[in-house]
Amino acid sequence: MILPMSEHSLEQALAMARRSLEVLETQAAGYSVLTIPAHLFLELEEKRKEIARLETQVRAAAAGTPGLGLPHNLPRRGEFVGRAVYKARVHEALRSRSYLVSIEGIGGIGKTSLALEVAYECLQPGESTAHFDGAIWASARDRSLNLDDVLDAVARTLDYPGIAQKPLEEKREGVVRLLRSGAYLLLVDNFETITDPAVGEFLQDLPEPSKALVTTRERKLERAWTIPLKGLEEAEALALIRAEGRRIGMPALEQAEDGVLLPLYTATGGAPLALKWAVGQIKQPGQSLETALVALHEARGGLFEYMFARSWEMLTPEAQRVLIVMPLFATSAAREAIEAVSDVQHFALDEALRQLVQMSLVDVTDELEMRHRRLRLHPLTRSFSGARSCGLPETGSLMKRRLIEYYHAYTQRYGGRWSQEGFDELDREFPNLAAMLDADFEAHFFDEIIGIFIKINDFLVIRGYWNMALDFGNRFIEKATDLGKLHKAARVRLWPMSWVHRHQGYLDEARLEASQALEYFESQNDIRYIHFAKRHLGRIAQEQGDLEQAQVLLTEALRYFQDKGISREVIMTVVNLAEIALKKGLLDEAKRLCLSQLDVARQFDDPERLATVYFTLGQIENDQGDFERSKAYLEDSLSCMRKAKRPDGVAGCLLALGKSAIAAGKLDSVMGDLVEARRVYVQLDVAERIREIDQIIKEL
Repeated sequence: MILPMSEHSLEQALAMARRSLEVLETQAAGYSVLTIPAHLFLELEEKRKEIARLETQVRAAAAGTPGLGLPHNLPRRGEFVGRAVYKARVHEALRSRSYLVSIEGIGGIGKTSLALEVAYECLQPGESTAHFDGAIWASARDRSLNLDDVLDAVARTLDYPGIAQKPLEEKREGVVRLLRSGAYLLLVDNFETITDPAVGEFLQDLPEPSKALVTTRERKLERAWTIPLKGLEEAEALALIRAEGRRIGMPALEQAEDGVLLPLYTATGGAPLALKWAVGQIKQPGQSLETALVALHEARGGLFEYMFARSWEMLTPEAQRVLIVMPLFATSAAREAIEAVSDVQHFALDEALRQLVQMSLVDVTDELEMRHRRLRLHPLTRSFSGARSCGLPETGSLMKRRLIEYYHAYTQRYGGRWSQEGFDELDREFPNLAAMLDADFEAHFFDEIIGIFIKINDFLVIRGYWNMALDFGNRFIEKATDLGKLHKAARVRLWPMSWVHRHQGYLDEARLEASQALEYFESQNDIRYIHFAKRHLGRIAQEQGDLEQAQVLLTEALRYFQDKGISREVIMTVVNLAEIALKKGLLDEAKRLCLSQLDVARQFDDPERLATVYFTLGQIENDQGDFERSKAYLEDSLSCMRKAKRPDGVAGCLLALGKSAIAAGKLDSVMGDLVEARRVYVQLDVAERIREIDQIIKEL
């Protein structure tokens, strides 16, 4: 760890340097100017400059400004906003045993500003900051930079111009001696543009106690302590926008509400350069916040050329193709999906992704299993890639088709009936699936899109995306009807439309959807779906209190399911009939029906159905006054519903447990269960249950 020297330590170092100088001067006294050996001449020169440097530091420390007087050639220090976490990470790396630290990120993300701010802090003593005796800045931003240039920068900054005049090898040896004589920080900016391999070799063999800090868009230094730099945090970005507004004289921007400025943060991903560019655009005559946002989303202006043009040219054709594909995904993508859509295969894809990640154009999550890792674009990279793909309409259309075909196959594999693995897979891809269903695709893609929708219906319903299911369902019914695909429209009317309306308490809407579906299936003599529709209508009649009509419809549906061996539907329909018996007060009959299905339900890997049996048994035991058995069944049901990740089922169990506990006079944990249940019902828009819970809480 490099620590700042105290005033006393500096004085001791100065005394030792003076004694060393006396010894060297004694040795030199036996020579004339013409006969003194070169090595002795250099040692005298270096020691005199070391003494001069230490004298300056002692004076600065005595004056209370210990950082002043240290040699550096750093650019002027500008206003710096936020980045406390990243500054701490860089200082931690510089205080460690690592001698090479690399700040990596896309262009305009603030690498140079961070490195410069840290460098200035390193010239001041502090408990949590690294400390150096000087700092040397070498930038490849506006010119090519080779090893000779880096060595010259070190020699001149540390006031040894004679070394800069020597041949390369002697110059290198002289600079190594200088860097070994004190703790110096060598900063190399825009390292990715340097083509001279000798620079990287020199940095990776830097002499102690000096260290190097580089900024780069591309990962090139294998031994470096790497710090990937992301965008500013929301609060930091808003502070920067307001600071820029103050600097350019825009009080409206400086005083704007957070909600007004947040779209800028979202569009830029917190990239400081883009934020400053956007503020500058707003200042221009005829421009506004809205036009700046449009420019960001459409990748207009020189900003994007500066940030991405050179990186684009450095990419292989395969990496370019992958980058063009990435904006088709709503947020992130799995490797398998990128491979299918880009048609870049196997090793070529690995190399393309490696290059994109190393150049900070694509971020990758760090899950241990490759199939679970997600790759995503920075918002500005997304805008740039999207603009590039607009110039390739045929390629874009082909990639869109591949995207649809991939997710159609994906949902056939993982969608349908509940399975823990399948639904967890759908969860990972849900933003992409939702974006695809939300898009206005051409008619010739409709079969694949409706196929995706039908395959994720159970997922949408069980995982609680009810309003989204209704929104998608309404649009698909309209589109399917226009295209004459009436059977698909009728299926969607039944599930999820009628089902969700019923569970939200909108029974008239639920009956209308189910009745229209039944009418169509009867016109087609589709016996299977006729009985599915009748079961739905039976459940609606049950909720509306028409128990006789409900029993007729459910019994008819049950006979069909039993005849066809559709075991899962048999379980649910028998339990529905048990619920009717319960409402009629026929508790023994209700229990008999439920128990007849309990062992059958346990045979299926379907916690939702098992939970329904347990739940109804819990209700029966509650009505019979056995609160302990009721609680046990309801807790079993709750466990199954949590396993199925079905929020309405969880909320129903919590509400039932709360009511059962109140009936038993045990109020200890009731409030927490009721509050959790209410939160779920608010999310699902179940107004009747919200009112019921509010009344219970009021009475408590």
